[in-house]
Amino acid sequence: MPDLNTRSVTAPLLSRSAETRPASYRESDNSIEVVWSVGAAGIRFDWYDGGYYVEELSMDASAVRLGRLNAGACLLDSHNTYSLSSVLGSVVPGSVSIANGEGTARVRLAKTPDVADTVAKIIDGHIRSLSVSYNVFEFQRTEREGEHPHMLATDWEPVELSFVTVPFDAAAQVRQRSAEQGGHPCTIRGATANPEGQTMPDPTPTPAPAPAPTPAPAPAPTPAPAPAPAPAPAPAPEPQTRGAVVTIARIREQCARTADLGNEFALELIEANEAAPLTEADFQSRISERLISARTRDPIDARAGRTGTETESYRTAVEDALLLTANSSVKPDALGITSERAEAAREFRGLTLLELGRDYLQRTGVRTSGLGKHEVAGQALGMRGGALTTSDFANALGNAANRRVRQAFAAAPQSFRGWVSTGTLPDFRPASIIGMGDAPALLLVKENGEIKHGALTDTGDTYKLATYARIIPISRQAIINDDKGLFGRIPTQFANKAADLESDLVYSQLQGNPTVYDGTALFTSGHGNLAATGTAITVASVGAARAAMRQQKTAEGGNMSIRPAFLIVGPLQETAAEQFLAVVTAQQTANVNPFSGKLQLVIDERIIDYSWYMAADPNAYDTVLLAHLEGQEEVFTDTHLSFEVDGIKFKARLDATAKVLDWRGLYKNPGAAPA
Repeated sequence: MPDLNTRSVTAPLLSRSAETRPASYRESDNSIEVVWSVGAAGIRFDWYDGGYYVEELSMDASAVRLGRLNAGACLLDSHNTYSLSSVLGSVVPGSVSIANGEGTARVRLAKTPDVADTVAKIIDGHIRSLSVSYNVFEFQRTEREGEHPHMLATDWEPVELSFVTVPFDAAAQVRQRSAEQGGHPCTIRGATANPEGQTMPDPTPTPAPAPAPTPAPAPAPTPAPAPAPAPAPAPAPEPQTRGAVVTIARIREQCARTADLGNEFALELIEANEAAPLTEADFQSRISERLISARTRDPIDARAGRTGTETESYRTAVEDALLLTANSSVKPDALGITSERAEAAREFRGLTLLELGRDYLQRTGVRTSGLGKHEVAGQALGMRGGALTTSDFANALGNAANRRVRQAFAAAPQSFRGWVSTGTLPDFRPASIIGMGDAPALLLVKENGEIKHGALTDTGDTYKLATYARIIPISRQAIINDDKGLFGRIPTQFANKAADLESDLVYSQLQGNPTVYDGTALFTSGHGNLAATGTAITVASVGAARAAMRQQKTAEGGNMSIRPAFLIVGPLQETAAEQFLAVVTAQQTANVNPFSGKLQLVIDERIIDYSWYMAADPNAYDTVLLAHLEGQEEVFTDTHLSFEVDGIKFKARLDATAKVLDWRGLYKNPGAAPA
């Protein structure tokens, strides 16, 4: 059976007044200490139960979720969460604490010119009012006869801090609803039975209408034939009756806690009320007209593909926030994020993926109150009304993953870059290899003589691109579970795998000893590029390799004079190779190492034996070619909506191939264990 003493409601984001301590200002980091809560009790009004109650915030450390504040939550101007220019600073990470029933924090103030005036007033103590927004997840209700019910928040979370001119009803510490943020589940224990899932109103007390002044007693009539019977006492007036005159406090409260109304509309109503007092019926009629007008207006244009707009700035800020949060150990500039963009992304860094999705929906005119987590995630990803549409939120998620893959791919270590040439192919058809020695020799042209034609001979060998790809789904479940690994660790691993694939393609040509265009293996005695027996790395063995490369001939028998530029080894020969190439001043001519400082050492773990190789400079002589599809020289990434994963699919693709162009620029020694 359900617990009749427990009920679940949807609670709004609340706020209450707090204070600053101007004397605590610290110039070194432009920071100041604030007291964001003391948990003081206050009278509130429950619009559903129709009565007052006392609300108190537990200041027990176990009752307060400090994660958001301690992660560097934003310090805003008047709870304005929709403009980056409203950011006045941020909470110093790790400075939030609770001691002796008081919640304190240190906030660092921004130094940008756009907020300099406001910050100066805060430092000088002219602006002292601070307001904290918070969510309550659980209340403990206690009732005592003759007293208002007592509601103790035993599980609550401060969300952000704001400097304000005058907190709304500061004397009573009244919370105001930020309707745009939507509601969250809240459990009330010790409650009387109420329908499950009802929405908890803002506990903002509305001052009770002042009792009508007692009229002066009328003069008694002279002749009184008979005393009239005493009139029955009038029934107590019901609150907010249709004919009652609306107070200014009532107008402010209603506009503060109702979405799509706000301060501007409240001022309009107050002016109208001063000109001609509004009845409750008039008040409700005007509110209805305003809401109908507001909620049928065109939504904000936040379609994908727009550039140079606020929408573009929003997408970029969300992408940057995801990358910075998921890759906290990486500096912003390594992620391609400037300091200005990092500051702009601060607004979103403390939000979960689900909160980002809800924020996006609200920015595009979608009402999210009453939407469950799965509905918010699905609609934010573009799944609305049974159809798939492109959403900026989905694009931001995909772009964040795409950017991280490309950045990590560019930074991934690849040992072959120096000794391999790179190129592109226009399509996936086989491409021919032109032999290095087949270029025709230049012939003497006598005076007035004819220049004769030559021809490049096709070797007959071909190569073609291959496609390698994988898909990662970003599902609704990933959004709900706040899986930020999708934008940090996983894309980095994805990129490393793509970089490893290129290395595998290249070194498979070197170690696989493939058949080249003359029909024989790459390394063979007939090519003059294979040592007869394996030897250690010594002056004699390396000298023999250099001599063999110097003696290579073109197909026409011409000299090539190939100079080795790289010594390529695996881990088993790494130490010996480093010792061999070290620059050491010899005491005797016989001990001089002529190769010191002349060869670039390349080490790769794919070479698992004692074999070692030498390679020429690929800019001068053909060695191995790594080719990509023209226009897509790096890993290609893309995202699209999908029914199969109930979300979006993130795809990474690499079109590449590796091919030995000529054997003359490469040499192999089977190797031997170092002495």
